[in-house]
Amino acid sequence: MILKVTDPEEPIIRLQDLPVSVRGFCYHDDDGRAYIILNARLTREMNAGSYLHELRHISRGDMYNPDYLEYKGRRN
Repeated sequence: MILKVTDPEEPIIRLQDLPVSVRGFCYHDDDGRAYIILNARLTREMNAGSYLHELRHISRGDMYNPDYLEYKGRRN
């Protein structure tokens, strides 16, 4: 049996059926692990672009920036 161990620094990527107006989104869980959710209804090329877009949000720490407009009002 081969067991793949994921790097805790790498985001977990998931495909999920989302409204076509939503290309993807990212978030961190309570342990700080990043997740990127991509729209399974979109093409591979569109998801590749969305992946890079969400990765930039993660690398800049946008989800922790209270002034970042896209996330205003979405925190608990």
